[in-house]
Amino acid sequence: ELAQQKQTTGRGPLFKRRLLVWVFIVLACVAAILAPIAFWARSTFLDTNNFVNIVAPLTADETVARALTNEVASRFFVQLEIQKRVKEALQEALPDKLDFLARPIANSVQAFTHNITYEVITSPEFQAAWNHILRLAHSAAVAIIRGDRWLPISGSGEVVLEAADLMLNVRGRLVAAGLRFLEKAPIPPDVGKVVLLASSQLRLIRERLQVLETLNWLLPFLAIAFFAAAVLFSEDRRESLMWMSIALAVAMMLSLMLLNLVEGELLREVRNPANVGAVSVIFEKVTANLVRMNVGLLILGIVGAGAFALAGPYAWATRARHKAGDFLADHLTRPTRRLNQRQ
Repeated sequence: ELAQQKQTTGRGPLFKRRLLVWVFIVLACVAAILAPIAFWARSTFLDTNNFVNIVAPLTADETVARALTNEVASRFFVQLEIQKRVKEALQEALPDKLDFLARPIANSVQAFTHNITYEVITSPEFQAAWNHILRLAHSAAVAIIRGDRWLPISGSGEVVLEAADLMLNVRGRLVAAGLRFLEKAPIPPDVGKVVLLASSQLRLIRERLQVLETLNWLLPFLAIAFFAAAVLFSEDRRESLMWMSIALAVAMMLSLMLLNLVEGELLREVRNPANVGAVSVIFEKVTANLVRMNVGLLILGIVGAGAFALAGPYAWATRARHKAGDFLADHLTRPTRRLNQRQ
């Protein structure tokens, strides 16, 4: 009947109607790609609980812990001028002829510092402190971005997070292990400062935050509205629903491919090759919820396409429905047949 109606209908209006349906489908797919990204960005980076639950466990990961250990130990070794202090300690305790031992001893101290730093980072006490610091820092950053809270800004116009406690803890462990010459070694006040954002960026970030808040509800609404419009304007709604499901699956595949490309570009920007593994782990952990949403929509598209195709007038679909009906009828009537045989 649909085929006869298509033949009697004028080609011009029918072509325009189909074109309009496909325009709605494409717009719906674009909105479907962007909607999970907006929802993920807001829930991940603006919700303190979600952010802490995702980021805090990262330091317990072996790859991330090793990279963080290398960074902290190297910075600690340079800032405290370990090699110079070892040489001074040798000059006080040993003859000048033993100055050549300063470098090997300093290397041993650096390796020891690395081990101590790793023990500190992977300790339960540090994990608890890291969770608390991260929660406090994130809530403060979000509050100042939203304009709900005032945060001190340095003289250079930067919003900073003081994180020197880790280095103080490492120094305390080294002193307790016998390296007394580090007890009086000063840690510069700015060595533990982590710049959260520049004050000049606050206005731009607030404007983008407003856009993100709007997109968070607008994009899902547009996706549903465009899909509904495609169904309403369609002449064959089952076929349109089938193609919409296929288009949704393709859109989610493209979104997953785009995430892989972004990860590749991000890894290429890492200057220190030793940190590539840690950056990859962090990226995968942070984007895990976005990947889950895309995979869920991909499965929904595949299942929908299969279901609407199976409901169509195709020869294979008709045979499949008949076989499914015979199979269900056989299994539903089998208990009755067994009961009759027993009787």
